[in-house]
Amino acid sequence: MPVQVSVGDQVGLDAFAEFADCNSQQFAAVINLCFAEYLPLQTSVELCFMNEADHCAAHEQFLNNSSATDVMSFPYDDDDCRGELLVNVEMAVRRAPEFGHSAIHELMLYVIHGTLHLLGFDDKTAEDVQKMRAAEKNIMQQAIVDDIF
Repeated sequence: MPVQVSVGDQVGLDAFAEFADCNSQQFAAVINLCFAEYLPLQTSVELCFMNEADHCAAHEQFLNNSSATDVMSFPYDDDDCRGELLVNVEMAVRRAPEFGHSAIHELMLYVIHGTLHLLGFDDKTAEDVQKMRAAEKNIMQQAIVDDIF
């Protein structure tokens, strides 16, 4: 895979029954799908799964906002590492039933969304949101066809 993904499992995905069948290779594969589709290059990405309390604390520390959010992306101006993703695992478990899909589907969506931010996608305007949603849908469909999850 051209994008090396370092996975930090701060919260311990194995502590959640919803993620019993998950592994870090699945997340690396979906990040690589994003890069292959939108910006093929060799780089690395740091991915950290967090509980909600720690995620909110990081949101406050880095973005001056203590509210809960799904994923934070921190792009780096570095050829060797494209950036870092901080993912709120507990939010994925809680919100998945609202959307009628599995927690792993929701978690993958957060990883895709964050990766797309690292690739330059934004969601500040209605047009940006439309482009982001189309890209998310595209990658999710590829991930399902490729049997990533």
